[in-house]
Amino acid sequence: MDASYEASPLITGLRIEELFGLYTYKLPQRSAFSNAVILYGDNGVGKSTILRLAFHLLSPEDGKNHRSTLYKTAFKRFEIDLATGITLAAARDDADDPRILNLSIREGEKILAFWPFRPRAEREAQGEYAYDVVVDDQGELRRVPRRLRRAARPPGVAFGESAYLHLLREVTPVAFILNAERRLDSDSVSDPSDEMELRRFIRLDEPRRISDLVVRSRSIALSQALAAAARWIQSKAVQSANQGSTNVHAVYVNVLNHLMAPTSRAKAVAPADIAKLSDRLEQIQKKTENFAKYELTSPLLTDAFVQALGSAKTKRDIAIHLLRPYIESLESRLNTLEPIYTLIDKFVSIINSFLRDKRIGFRLSSGFMIANKLNKALEPANLSSGEQQLLLLFCYVLIARDQPSVFMIDEPEISLNVKWQRQLVQSLLDITAYSKIQFIFASHSVELLSQHRGRVVQLVEES
Repeated sequence: MDASYEASPLITGLRIEELFGLYTYKLPQRSAFSNAVILYGDNGVGKSTILRLAFHLLSPEDGKNHRSTLYKTAFKRFEIDLATGITLAAARDDADDPRILNLSIREGEKILAFWPFRPRAEREAQGEYAYDVVVDDQGELRRVPRRLRRAARPPGVAFGESAYLHLLREVTPVAFILNAERRLDSDSVSDPSDEMELRRFIRLDEPRRISDLVVRSRSIALSQALAAAARWIQSKAVQSANQGSTNVHAVYVNVLNHLMAPTSRAKAVAPADIAKLSDRLEQIQKKTENFAKYELTSPLLTDAFVQALGSAKTKRDIAIHLLRPYIESLESRLNTLEPIYTLIDKFVSIINSFLRDKRIGFRLSSGFMIANKLNKALEPANLSSGEQQLLLLFCYVLIARDQPSVFMIDEPEISLNVKWQRQLVQSLLDITAYSKIQFIFASHSVELLSQHRGRVVQLVEES
């Protein structure tokens, strides 16, 4: 990665009041978060809880317990500042009814959306699921729970569940969390427990110990991640190939114009031009050989062309005029494929730098494959828990390059040896260079903290 490049953070700050009724933090205390932040503090002061709260406050999908988790956690107020100027807040500040968690989205001091939240099950259990029909700010009829009509409703504010969630989807980055149990959650990640294979595993007379189910679920999650990453790469390769075809079309339009031009315009070929064309052909051969490793192209041997250019044939000038557009068309196609080749090669190289006596490879036609040093194919279940954790994380980090995303990683040092801990942060930054991705870690690892002191944010209580 370019050492001078530093992505802009998506989340610039977090604030929480009376976490567990005890702790109040403003993070960071000065300036703003970087694109990779390491939260540090003693055990039990709330690092993991803050990550979990941030994940649920950022996540818009309904039916995934995001709001219920916020509601059940003991705090008075929690806020996330985004680089766009948007602030998300969850607060228990309704004097009329402290059981309501007020969710809001604001820009500066202006409230854009407001939802006084209370879990549906609690409202139903206490017979509070009665509605009144009211006229909203747009003059349309809307059903509003009677209890919530007492909540403050500033004029012009989008009110209620659907309006709040709709805006939340528009203004927040995609949130991922890798928790201490090594489970990666996100609204954009399917739940491995929903897979038919896992259901069969549970239903049949096979081992049913919790540890067995956890191991099996982790293996299925990694298989899903590898398949998703392969599909993502394949779609990018197709897009690049289509763009390359368009560029080749433009090249041949130029060829036609050249052929139709008056003969007097033809420029004599100098020896220096021949040398440049030979160099370009050699570079094309090297690129196609590299790209062929991942089946992005077939290897193209250009030795015969180079030899022809070096011959003393009387018609060499004509041949060169015809060869030059062909070279330009090849270069055009390879140039469109180069970014995805570079990304695949970087991904494979980074993963293999972590693995020992194993390697990962990729082919466009078949996706990812894993093998040991004897070249025997391995299944995801054959990897250690640390290897599975790393590969799962990097697959979703790769896919996340398409959209602004925040990865919250709790205790990344779990299952990682010292060498891996030293490599982890920089490797994640390398694979996400020039993308809108931010990492927020919670860690006790001396290796992480010492190597990235400038990224450490300590949890210090506000006085």
